Amino acid sequence: MGIRLSPHGTFNGMAVDPELDAVFVHLVRGLSELGLAYVHLVDFGGKVVPADLQADIQKNFRGRLILSGEYDATRAEADLAAGRGDLIAFGRPFIANPRLVSRLRAGLPLAQGDPSTFYTPGERGYTDYPLE
Repeated sequence: MGIRLSPHGTFNGMAVDPELDAVFVHLVRGLSELGLAYVHLVDFGGKVVPADLQADIQKNFRGRLILSGEYDATRAEADLAAGRGDLIAFGRPFIANPRLVSRLRAGLPLAQGDPSTFYTPGERGYTDYPLE
């Protein structure tokens, strides 16, 4: 079992608290004690998890650290090579790129998703992106 966290992500007017970083470090220490398998750390809504907070979370959590949000192949490889996380998750890029893995391996450009179609009924925005 794991948990997905998005420190510094704001939604519906949420404000960033000055104690936010300390709260998240305390949280992951507790989650680590519970034996959680992973923390999925998300850059959300244009808010990147600060590097020092990411490092503190990694230092205080014994399970796997999954990073996601605004990743491309270059940034993913750099963060993995630097040991910033154990895995990189790609969410939205998969929606617009049905063959994301092969496109990343081949160094091909990625199609951009249409957020107005995300999480809506119908095929538009899910199955109508080109395969190549």
